[in-house]
Amino acid sequence: MKIAFFDTRSYDKASFTKANSEGGFNYEIEFCDFKLNENTAMTAQGFDVVCVFVNDVVNAEVISELKKCGVKLIALRCAGFNNVDLKAAAEAGIKVVRVPAYSPYAVAEHGAALLLSLTRHIPQAYLRTKTANFNIDGLTGRDLHGLTAGILGTGKIGQIMAGILKGFGMKIIAYDPYPNEKWADRRNKTHRKPRHNENDEEGCGDY
Repeated sequence: MKIAFFDTRSYDKASFTKANSEGGFNYEIEFCDFKLNENTAMTAQGFDVVCVFVNDVVNAEVISELKKCGVKLIALRCAGFNNVDLKAAAEAGIKVVRVPAYSPYAVAEHGAALLLSLTRHIPQAYLRTKTANFNIDGLTGRDLHGLTAGILGTGKIGQIMAGILKGFGMKIIAYDPYPNEKWADRRNKTHRKPRHNENDEEGCGDY
């Protein structure tokens, strides 16, 4: 199978080459540093698959050209697919696949890192120390312990984030229009069921 890999970065090439070899797939991959769009679609001639990312253009015009090139599959290495004309792909007989989900731990942990960066002024402190400036004026942080964190959405990411912040000693208030009562019960949380009064907090829980 021949794959045209568009909008390639160094880390893409390293990780996919490794996976291709270690997984025993032995796909023939051509890595391109340019994006897929109306002007570059013809470069997919002779390839079975195009692998694209979020900034590639996969509209009806591009899909029409991909069909002429013999492409049978559009593989997105991202979860979103808003840049793909799914109707045009279906009409052209080209299948579309995507990454089903990113690691919820990675997203939640990155969110926690951003929170710590904000409360402890880590970026500012880093820039000062790079220039041997050890003045701490304006860099005084604050403890997360004892504060209240509000989490919107108790899906996978929200649940993991709640656990991380709970580990910091924070009180958690979570909101979801569809409360996950099983999760709340497992975590031994105090859970308030949704109310219908517009002045009440619908779907909130805290612990």
